[in-house]
Amino acid sequence: MKIIIPLQTCSTRIPRKNIRPFYKGDSLFDIKAKQILEFESPENVYISSESEEVSELCDKYGFNFLLRDKSLTGNTVFQPDLVKALTDPIPGEDDIMWIQVTSPLFNHFKEALSEWKKIRDDYDSLVAVKPFKGHLLDEKGNPVNYGFGYWHKVSQDLPKQYSVLWSLFILKRETVNRYHYHIGVNPYLFETDTMVVDIDYEDDFELARIVYDKLHGVVD
Repeated sequence: MKIIIPLQTCSTRIPRKNIRPFYKGDSLFDIKAKQILEFESPENVYISSESEEVSELCDKYGFNFLLRDKSLTGNTVFQPDLVKALTDPIPGEDDIMWIQVTSPLFNHFKEALSEWKKIRDDYDSLVAVKPFKGHLLDEKGNPVNYGFGYWHKVSQDLPKQYSVLWSLFILKRETVNRYHYHIGVNPYLFETDTMVVDIDYEDDFELARIVYDKLHGVVD
C-alpha cells in the first residue's frame, strides 16, 4: 500500500491551513502524520505540495516529498488532472490510499484497511462515508426524497444516503490509473459516524480545534 497526501499551502481563506498550529503545537499535517505512522511505514508515504517548505516536514517523519506544479493548486484545478499528477510518480503497482489532512477527527484507517482486505476482490475502491437519513428539499422547496402530505415518510423509512467525508479513499492501482479520480465506478462504502467539521474558513478552523480538544482522547 502506498499513501498519497495532498498538502497545498496556498489556501487564501485560511492561510497555511494545513501546516499552522492546530492543537498543542501540532498542525493538521502533524496530527495526520502521527495517525498514519500507527499503521504504515514512512517510506510508503508521499506528500505532494507546491511548497519546498513542506519537504522539511517530510524529513521530520521520513516521508517522501513530491514537488507539485503551482498550476495544480487552488479550487479551479480539474480533479482528474490533480489525481493523475499526484499518483503517476508513485512507484509500484500496489494500491493507493488517498488521505486528506483536513479531517483530524478521522482515525479509522486500521478498520478501513481490514475491511478493504476482505472486500477487495469485489470492489475497485473504498470511500469513507457518513450515513444520512433526513428530509431533503431542493432550491425551489420541492421534496427530494419524500412527498408532502399523505406521502410523507418518517425519517426512519427514508432511503439511506451517504455523504463523502473526503478523509480517506483506497483504490486499486488500475482503478486510479484508468479513471484518475478518488473513487472508482464500483466503490465500497466504508461507513463511519465520525464527527466532521468542514474547514473552509477561520471559524471552521477554530470550531474544529475546539471539537478536537474535546474529543481527541476518545478518537486517538
